Amino acid sequence: MKRQILAVGAMLFALNVPSISYAAVSADTGLQAQDHHSQIIAMSGEEGIQPFYENTINISAGLKINGSTASARASVTAKYVCNVNIVMRLQRKVGSDWHTIVSWVAGSADGFKNLTKTHTLTTRGTYRVYALFDVDGEKLEYVGNTATY
Repeated sequence: MKRQILAVGAMLFALNVPSISYAAVSADTGLQAQDHHSQIIAMSGEEGIQPFYENTINISAGLKINGSTASARASVTAKYVCNVNIVMRLQRKVGSDWHTIVSWVAGSADGFKNLTKTHTLTTRGTYRVYALFDVDGEKLEYVGNTATY
């Protein structure tokens, strides 16, 4: 009986809470993904908990550095056939700020898109991929892993 009362109480509480999605804290950066209505920031390194998306099945972004070549990637998959767009930025850390070195843009009307680009690095430092996604009007951000050159 206690379990039933707790379950009903939890359901009533859930119905009164505004619809907000949360994501896990990244083990690598200690930063938390945040939801700003339909704008969601996802972080690499998350385990278990994923943000809830209205139009999107999955987003991801990442970076590998081999010698002086940075290989950046970003991908998006929608829940249905629709327009998807990616803005992928390769960024270098300067102090505590991230500065964009180069950006790429790609889109598709198929509901999915993979974007992979390379860039030759000329300055030593810490780099990451920062990706912006638009999935049929749903705006999402993804902060990828960091890599050092």
